[in-house]
Amino acid sequence: MHMQATYFEDIIDESVEMQPLHPAIFDDYMAEGWRLLGHSIVRHNFSVCRGKMCRTIPLRIRLDDFQFSKSQRRMLRKVDQMKVRYGPIKITQAKAQLFSMHATGRFDERRPESITSFLNINSHREPVPGMEFFITGANGIPLACSFIHVGEESVSGTYCIYNPAETRHSFGTYTMLLEIAKARELGKKYYYHGYIYDVPSQFDYKLNFNNLEEMDWKTGEWRPKERMTLRRWTDLIEPEQEQDNSSSSQDTQSKDRQ
Repeated sequence: MHMQATYFEDIIDESVEMQPLHPAIFDDYMAEGWRLLGHSIVRHNFSVCRGKMCRTIPLRIRLDDFQFSKSQRRMLRKVDQMKVRYGPIKITQAKAQLFSMHATGRFDERRPESITSFLNINSHREPVPGMEFFITGANGIPLACSFIHVGEESVSGTYCIYNPAETRHSFGTYTMLLEIAKARELGKKYYYHGYIYDVPSQFDYKLNFNNLEEMDWKTGEWRPKERMTLRRWTDLIEPEQEQDNSSSSQDTQSKDRQ
């Protein structure tokens, strides 16, 4: 992959070993831009998008008086057409096979070998209790699974896998809605759903929510961010960039959602 030379002077690229945390300490990590990745807790203020260095922008949703949009409420009603099982994270053969299909359909390069690239056998309890939404069709075939971790006042949307042949269901967004609804039910204040880039990318769907906030890496403060309705992010990139949609390993390590 060719990468255009771009340099940042204020690079943040940190990692700590996964370990049990008090739920309030976990909240502090989330509020400082950290996220969970396999056997580590990581944060970085940069990435590579289409061969160029870019900035990451951590996001969260303030759950006080949060309201789903009309289209999001319609999507949530899909639960009537599918079976959703909520419980502690458990890595099973069925989920490993679902991940394999997901990875084949989603990663063009540096394809992770297994789901353990993003979760581990202790993810149900580290760094805080980990829960999952396991979604099957009417025939019992696994369609998607998303994973969250629950702090004292926050919920982190950790990862999502789905059958890439079922794109009509927009499982990346759908499972986020399930996670937000659960976070509200649990009385949490914030839902952390990863980050976007400071350039148009496949992560821009994360902006289509009310009560959105973004973190300023320089000050550590969170500020309101305007909701952006769904768009084709590829329409916003320069024509010469369209030929190079490659991404770095940090792209593939991001929370992967449709």
